[in-house]
Amino acid sequence: MTDYNNRIGMGSFFEGPFYSHTTGYSPKEMADALDHLDTNIEELGPFDGVLGFSQGAALALSYLYQQQVRGEPMPFRFFLSFSSVIPFSADVGYCQDIIQRLYALQWDVTAPANPPVLTGDERLFCDVLLRTVIAAKEKGAALPEYSMDVYNNDDGSKAPRVMHAQLLEEKVQIPTVHVRGKRDFDFMHSMSDIAYGMCEEKLTRKLEHSGGHQPPQQDAEVRSVIRAMEWAISQSERTPRHHL
Repeated sequence: MTDYNNRIGMGSFFEGPFYSHTTGYSPKEMADALDHLDTNIEELGPFDGVLGFSQGAALALSYLYQQQVRGEPMPFRFFLSFSSVIPFSADVGYCQDIIQRLYALQWDVTAPANPPVLTGDERLFCDVLLRTVIAAKEKGAALPEYSMDVYNNDDGSKAPRVMHAQLLEEKVQIPTVHVRGKRDFDFMHSMSDIAYGMCEEKLTRKLEHSGGHQPPQQDAEVRSVIRAMEWAISQSERTPRHHL
């Protein structure tokens, strides 16, 4: 894990040190992070479910999706996501054609993504970057930091692959609960919406509390989250085993 002593949103509550689950977001770096998570699951499990906050929620979602599309056993029956950031893929083949096109065009991914020279999927990919990663960088909240020039260099193998339901093959098929703060940054709302959209709608609950980038603090809001958790646990007991 990487040490970040000035982690945004945390310094107001704790002295640190603060750590990142990844050293970066390239497919190789994400694969290393998911392998590390997998090792911990094997060593410390079994588990019934997984709860993740912020980057941890995004990493858990990336892991669940990878396990599902590979046909690997699901180590969790339900997923509780709090203030998820944007998930990244460890699959170097995911969106590779889009990234190669952006490289061929030497496209500035920080520019508006609506010109006719881009395809629909290319515009979507760039729009996701603009609304999430680039917006977070403007607030100093993109950690680990990386340059957007990576989308214009070499073969694109090191370019982070932002995940989005419209660019993926399927949706995560276990019960999930997504919680976010009303007063969180706009780019965080975009990120959590994307994470929510990656999950099967009929197996998903979405809640918003009155705070910011943190778990809910008000008693009534905590009780609402607990009820949603209980729903997810109950649904997980009914989910057909072929989904798991």
